[in-house]
Amino acid sequence: MNRKAGMVVALMLIFGLPVNAEAQEKRPPWRIMAEALTYLHGVPEVAWVKFEDHKVLIGWRGMPRKFARINKTAARNAAHALHSEVTVYSLPAEQTSLKEGEEESYLCKTVANPHEIVESNCR
Repeated sequence: MNRKAGMVVALMLIFGLPVNAEAQEKRPPWRIMAEALTYLHGVPEVAWVKFEDHKVLIGWRGMPRKFARINKTAARNAAHALHSEVTVYSLPAEQTSLKEGEEESYLCKTVANPHEIVESNCR
């Protein structure tokens, strides 16, 4: 009888592990992206970083020399972590959200999927 109980417990553990892995993937997209982009807080010109669904908003105090590269890397890292397409918008630090209806309410925009940069107007 003990052998059967041991086998049942072992099977429960084996089949229970994927459930735990799936539960970790149920984290909200903003949390996954926030963990992937924590390094942005170390960039002196970055005033703040916000997450909305599959969008990343970065508020800039100034333009670092590698501005375009930082934006593209952030988009690539967020898309890779999320396993989905992500859009990164760079905004002046004073502007805390995207302005509805205004096409050019941002400094630049980069779209990336887990494999490549789809588009970017960052220079």
